[in-house]
Amino acid sequence: MLFVTLAGALILGLARGGKITNLTKAKLMHSWLIFLSVLFEALLLLLSRNNIAPALPIVFTCITLQYLLLFLFVWLNRHLPYSWLIALGSFLNGLVILINGGTMPLADIRSCIGNAEFTYEYLINGSLPIYHIINENTLLWFLGDVIIIPYPFSAFISVGDILLYAGVFLLIQHLVAGKSHKKKQPV
Repeated sequence: MLFVTLAGALILGLARGGKITNLTKAKLMHSWLIFLSVLFEALLLLLSRNNIAPALPIVFTCITLQYLLLFLFVWLNRHLPYSWLIALGSFLNGLVILINGGTMPLADIRSCIGNAEFTYEYLINGSLPIYHIINENTLLWFLGDVIIIPYPFSAFISVGDILLYAGVFLLIQHLVAGKSHKKKQPV
């Protein structure tokens, strides 16, 4: 979904008369924070895919650090347009994950992928520690990954994801468009 969002933003920015090189003019501060944030998530996914289920305190710590780094990046770059939308989406995702002990609530995916699917087996046996299927103990379940994106994506997203992707989309297309729309001079 993120790649589709980025591609759409680039296309719209170009259609508005912008240039991809305008992205280099963006004054991003401490972009390494995003890299570290993504690294924590990638580490958890890598461990999960290699049948290494880290203890829940390790998962919780990694996710907490991931979101702290992300929020710090957004705060340091709050001068960018639409950063507030990215922050709101990230906050909602972080809130529901942290309030549920480090796992993102997920709608029951059996109806979409079937019981024999690889990912479902990982969810059921606890080898995918960053998600849990919504149950009676789930807090703020409606902020979890409960919105179904049908084929060809076949994914679940959250309200936070929608806000986050919208913020990224609007920011990228705005940056690509650059100063192509000059203000009219008074006559």
